[in-house]
Amino acid sequence: MFTVDGATYTRLDAQGTFRALGPWWQQLTAGRDAAAAWPIARRLIDEMERRLGVEVAATDPIVAVTRLGQLAQHDPDPAVLEIALTSLREAAGALRAAGALAPTAHGTVEQLNTSDGGVPKSPVDVVEVDVCGVVGDRQAVRRHHGRPWQALCIWSADVIDELAAGGHPIAPGRAGENVTVRGLPWADVRAGVHLQIGEVQAEVSVFALPCATNAQWFLHRDFERMHHERGPVSRVYASVRRGGRIVTGDPVVLEP
Repeated sequence: MFTVDGATYTRLDAQGTFRALGPWWQQLTAGRDAAAAWPIARRLIDEMERRLGVEVAATDPIVAVTRLGQLAQHDPDPAVLEIALTSLREAAGALRAAGALAPTAHGTVEQLNTSDGGVPKSPVDVVEVDVCGVVGDRQAVRRHHGRPWQALCIWSADVIDELAAGGHPIAPGRAGENVTVRGLPWADVRAGVHLQIGEVQAEVSVFALPCATNAQWFLHRDFERMHHERGPVSRVYASVRRGGRIVTGDPVVLEP
């Protein structure tokens, strides 16, 4: 285990993070005026090539970062991991400064959910959150979950309502989100944005990919119905920048 940016990573966590680098950059920049992010991506590529002792033949920065992440996972170096995560945060900050991220919006906490592993998660009135996520919550399978940038899983009550109205037997907490929010423009809740949730400050990292565990909540077991490629319907993962307490009904602010 090693510590990066105040959070503890296992070797498995680090490997999964390196595999996610390409998709993370793609989600951060897709559909945005991302000019401010590309110099940061280029510096990251140069530094990873230098530290890994390789040179990837790719002019597309997303392709280059993806290949370098795949190489870096084989022998995870905490220094390289820290550089990669810092670069992503700097790129999000540069996009924010350039006006490429979402405008401020307001919502509320509809429901808070925890479990001892697996789904559905059960509603609770209040949670304490630290850099690892909701205190007392647990992921049954750590291979795909539980990394520091997946500390919180967040979903939209408005999206859930639309799915339920279409006949899907879905409800808050069933798909495993920790925080169900209402009232935010869900298309704007994506990689790079900040969320103030009660006392907690979070930064959205990536979309949460659907898995077969959640097939039971969808007609014809079509759990891909909540894949981000199907529109603004996906759950998101977020890292915790400042922990604290969240109570059901607390305000939620997008890009405070």
